[in-house]
Amino acid sequence: MKCFILAALLLATLASGENIFKINITPEEAQQFLNSAQLRGIGDIEYAPKTGENPLPEARNEKGQFVYMGRVIEHPEDYVEEHYDAHQYHGQDGLGQFAYGYRDWNQGKNEKRDETGKVTGSYKYVQPHGRDFVASYYADKTGFHVEDNRPAHLKLPATKTPAVLKAEEEHFKLWGELAAAAGHNPDPYAAEYQQEGRYQPTEPEYQPYVHEEPPYVPGPEETGEPKGFFYAFDYNVPLLRNKEERAELERLRAINNKDE
Repeated sequence: MKCFILAALLLATLASGENIFKINITPEEAQQFLNSAQLRGIGDIEYAPKTGENPLPEARNEKGQFVYMGRVIEHPEDYVEEHYDAHQYHGQDGLGQFAYGYRDWNQGKNEKRDETGKVTGSYKYVQPHGRDFVASYYADKTGFHVEDNRPAHLKLPATKTPAVLKAEEEHFKLWGELAAAAGHNPDPYAAEYQQEGRYQPTEPEYQPYVHEEPPYVPGPEETGEPKGFFYAFDYNVPLLRNKEERAELERLRAINNKDE
């Protein structure tokens, strides 16, 4: 019952957007924070909400040039300063589990590691043409696996174009002619290449990769009971935006949202 009440309080705190800074907490308490953070969904990524915008604040250097955060702006009327409510969180339980994530105006990510060592995550960002790129992944004993939202034809393996195939044919034909003219056999598997002291290529035996996570062993400086931590906070992000470029990106995003 106590754990249920604590989890409910933590979830309410996270949902309210209250800043959290906890250090040297027990693994059990840290796991409650990690689980509460993950209840939003590992693939549930939202961009930071925009909180406002304003003209660029007046600032000039010794030459009288308009500057913004150290950058000279020739036409400040073409820009605005936007503000976003960014967020990030990170926690570990001291026993190997963790969760972290962040959101900004055009990108975000969530990732967690469970008690078995399996890592699961996802990330999202706005591409220059306005479409969101979204990827989900996991890593376990079988290796790293990822899926994304690219169209199927973009996921096909690269193929050689007719020009590349023709260039390869001409290259190997010329190589064979020159090798033959020099009295050498271009075949590296030929008998004359298989002399003692020379490298003999062999076909490697296929071995499926199986990762074994080594058990955690505390270092000599680590004494006492394991401790965890968790923090989560919002922060303002000012962003310099060119009005024309912003309008073009918004136009592209509107087209992509209509197509989806």
